[in-house]
Amino acid sequence: MDTKQNRSREKTPFYRMIMDDYMLLLFLGTTIYAIFYLLWGVMELSNLPAIPDEIKKSLLK
Repeated sequence: MDTKQNRSREKTPFYRMIMDDYMLLLFLGTTIYAIFYLLWGVMELSNLPAIPDEIKKSLLK
């Protein structure tokens, strides 16, 4: 009888709670992918060279 009570009182490990929740895993997978993709895009945009003044003036007219 004591073993059943001890098993029910045992705390489940954190990683097991995470791995058992498939909706949380789906959310985390999608969110992490989106964040890295967004950061990659921002890094690519920051590495683009500046627009030459001639082209900038012709576009703004």
